[in-house]
Amino acid sequence: MRISNNKYGLLLSIPGFVIILALVIFPLATLFMASFLRYTAIYPITFTGFRNYRYIFGDRLFWLSLKKTVIYAGGATGLTFCGGLIIALLLSRITKGSGIFRSLTMFSWAVPLVISGFIWRWIFNPNVGVFSDLLMKLRLVSEPLPIFSNPNLAMLACVVADSWVRIPFMTIFALAGIESIPLELYDAAKVDGADCIASFRHITLPLIRHMVLIGLLITSMISFRTIDVIFAMTGGGPARSTYVMSLYIIEQLWLRVDYGTGSAAGVIMLFLISSFASFYVYLILKKD
Repeated sequence: MRISNNKYGLLLSIPGFVIILALVIFPLATLFMASFLRYTAIYPITFTGFRNYRYIFGDRLFWLSLKKTVIYAGGATGLTFCGGLIIALLLSRITKGSGIFRSLTMFSWAVPLVISGFIWRWIFNPNVGVFSDLLMKLRLVSEPLPIFSNPNLAMLACVVADSWVRIPFMTIFALAGIESIPLELYDAAKVDGADCIASFRHITLPLIRHMVLIGLLITSMISFRTIDVIFAMTGGGPARSTYVMSLYIIEQLWLRVDYGTGSAAGVIMLFLISSFASFYVYLILKKD
């Protein structure tokens, strides 16, 4: 057969389709089916319709976890965006030794999120951590900060640990967009009397919008469902101040051994992620 033959192309796509069917479609179908079942270790498996969903929407802990997830994902995505954009702008200005600086910027991306959680847990430790010690040496505080016993500071610490790993990822997207901008546009802006802020606002941001939105899409999706950093740093505490949806799902699956309710919570998370991901895709595909 010739390569242009449609049947030949269909034949070549069969292995990929089988892999997708096995790794994506089948687990998703199983998740949806289990969400409509009473699937526990005590009772026999029976079909209960939307009972699991009614239980979740009436559960106070679910709404608490959703609130904390929105705060956590929003904070991590926002900090990742700001940090990645700033570093990308700085790297784009470096001419000598740029490869070294760019390589150094990527190091934190290689650290697993769980390890990042343990690292920042030590840094923020009020007794042996360097953060409180540095603040006291600078005379900004008189005593160590009890970060992990303060609900607001604990969430902020988790956001910082999560963003520290993802900032290099955003930097790559922003830097790729910046370097694709023709230098002639900046030269023309200087001739017209535009300063750095005006050039950034009217040239850089509009032209890297699509690249940044792709980075934000991926970052927000991962941050919304992540559990690694929180599990390593706080475990959901103090007083459930870092209790995100992933922890809620784990409680349903492992502590209550209720696979039906856990699956329903997973479906809800999938729906929420798909909803704001669709908005990102709309912005990416939207024509100026």
